[in-house]
Amino acid sequence: MKSKIKLFMMFGTILISSFSTIPIFAQGYGNARLSHSTMLSSSCYTAPAPNVNWSNCNVGYTNIHFANMNGADLSGMVVTNGLFYNVNLSGANLQNATMLGDNFAYSNLSGADLRGSDLRDADFYHVNLSGADLRGANLQGARFPGVDFSNANLAGQNMYRTNIIGADLTGTNMQGAMLESVDMRGAVFNGTNLEYADLKNSDVTGGSFANANLTDADIGGLDYSGTDLSCHGNLVCSGGQ
Repeated sequence: MKSKIKLFMMFGTILISSFSTIPIFAQGYGNARLSHSTMLSSSCYTAPAPNVNWSNCNVGYTNIHFANMNGADLSGMVVTNGLFYNVNLSGANLQNATMLGDNFAYSNLSGADLRGSDLRDADFYHVNLSGADLRGANLQGARFPGVDFSNANLAGQNMYRTNIIGADLTGTNMQGAMLESVDMRGAVFNGTNLEYADLKNSDVTGGSFANANLTDADIGGLDYSGTDLSCHGNLVCSGGQ
């Protein structure tokens, strides 16, 4: 009898493991077809929708287009090389999420909470990150061309060697941020707090520091050709100290 019970339990374990990743299909904006794979659990089965709860779901890979996920809870979620194309994630919770190599092109993450998230090698091409909180996020190798960072919180953020070409950082908090060797040509830092920031060897040609605070910022080797330097707090500024 015991041997039969043991055999039954082993069979059940094998059966569950074989369905650990299940595809789900749902409708996105404009009746666009989308799919994603989720772990076998009630919350992770849920299709993309406003306020959806995918917290701590380990999906491995996901492919979502034109979905409305406003206010979604993705905290602690694990997605590798996933695609969130033109997805509305405004106000979403992505705290401590692991999203290595994910592509968020044209998505809306305005007001999103990305504190402590692992976003290494992620692509944020023309993403709306206005008002987002990225403190403590790992942005190593991430790309942010054309991103709207206006009024976001990037205080103390390490953006070494990232790409923020043409990004809008108006009113952004970048106090103490590491911006060494960053390609930020044409980026706009109007009214940005860059106090104590490290801007060494970066390229901001054609950009703007209008009304930005560069107090005690390190600008050694910074290429600011053709840049609006009507900032304050630094000798490089047209107003000086």
